Amino acid sequence: MLRHIVLSTFKPDATEDQLDAWRTAVREMCEASEDVVSFTLGTNVGSGPNHHDSALVVDFRDLESFRAYIASPAHKAYVENHAKQVVDKLAAVQHEF
Repeated sequence: MLRHIVLSTFKPDATEDQLDAWRTAVREMCEASEDVVSFTLGTNVGSGPNHHDSALVVDFRDLESFRAYIASPAHKAYVENHAKQVVDKLAAVQHEF
């Protein structure tokens, strides 16, 4: 199994409507993907100088499934149509478990 973790910090001028659309796009993309085994998406409830606004944790069967997901037209469309509009910076890591 492979776990993909993405921490996102939103742009200061991102509107609540844009963030709602982003959240919906993430959920729909993960739910529709045959490569995704499971996922969780959450909003940070803490605060601090090194905190991010949101966390996405996605589990895949293996590295090949993850690579197929990242290369998919759905993921590319998500990046262009949603992520680029609201995400200021992100941190990501993949690890086997």
